[in-house]
Amino acid sequence: MSNSNTIRDILEQIHFLQIQLNDLNESLRRAPLVLKAQEVNIQKQLANLNLINETYQKLGADAKRKELEVVANDQALDKRRTQLQEAKSNKEFQALQLQIKADEAARSVLMDEALEVIEKADQYALNVPVAETELKKARELHETTKKKFLEEKPEIEAKIILFKQLLEAEEVKLPRDFSEIYNRLVRSVGGNEALAIVENQKYCGGCNHQIPINSLAQILQKKPITCSSCARLLYLPQDFVFDKG
Repeated sequence: MSNSNTIRDILEQIHFLQIQLNDLNESLRRAPLVLKAQEVNIQKQLANLNLINETYQKLGADAKRKELEVVANDQALDKRRTQLQEAKSNKEFQALQLQIKADEAARSVLMDEALEVIEKADQYALNVPVAETELKKARELHETTKKKFLEEKPEIEAKIILFKQLLEAEEVKLPRDFSEIYNRLVRSVGGNEALAIVENQKYCGGCNHQIPINSLAQILQKKPITCSSCARLLYLPQDFVFDKG
């Protein structure tokens, strides 16, 4: 390891590969969760459509029942008007007149109620195509997502195998003092969280904690230094300039 940048380059490459592997594994992990969430949404949209259809059918049945009540009332009115013409006494005539007036008043109320229910049913009917469209969109999105995932999955798995091989090839290059710290961090926090680059000449790229000057000097001397805040193993950027001030 005569080149002073060798360890830095190895750590940088390992960090890059760990991040790539984490992103690829996260894609494989996230896709089924997304599909599951979309399936839940489909069931939600289906339940909503069923509820809307049930409510619409109930309103339609209520409207039909009100229409039948109006028809029955009209038939009763026609019968009483016929009876009025055939009344045999003044008392019977007056009684029928009162009944006809009551039936006409009841008919007016029934008509208002029927019109109200019919209007409500017609208005509610507009919700049906909207719910059907939302269900269709949810199903189409699920199918599109599923198809895309199945198409991309083999490529992602192939990249994971490749990056793991590249990572192993880089990890064996680490000196023992570096590899011991690195392996411990991989086991405890995961590979993508094990390393951090020094940013803006003095800050940990993982947690933004300021790195002491003596620690920067030790990193330059190819010693394994971890962040005192997040414990990540630190490495320097290629354009790092040491400022003792």
